[in-house]
Amino acid sequence: MMFVVTLTHTPELCFANDPYKEKSKRWIENMRESAKKIGVKIHGAYVSPNEHTFYFVLEAENYKAVSDFLCPPMLTHHAGRVSPVIPIEETAGLTFMK
Repeated sequence: MMFVVTLTHTPELCFANDPYKEKSKRWIENMRESAKKIGVKIHGAYVSPNEHTFYFVLEAENYKAVSDFLCPPMLTHHAGRVSPVIPIEETAGLTFMK
């Protein structure tokens, strides 16, 4: 399954703040290795620093794997939206489109 993840945080919880810099830096440096161990493929990982928002395009067998990937500090510092998505070409095969 494919998922688009949007995580937003307040300026107070920003990873650029001293209390969070080291832990967030480690998470970011290790995210690809961690994802691989969990069975999550990262198709894209982006941030909009001025908007305090992270975006991920992930592929995983299930929602649990995505949640495991987004372990602290991601889920403890952010409000999140995890949206399962399908390629637009597949919508023609959906029941309500027939």
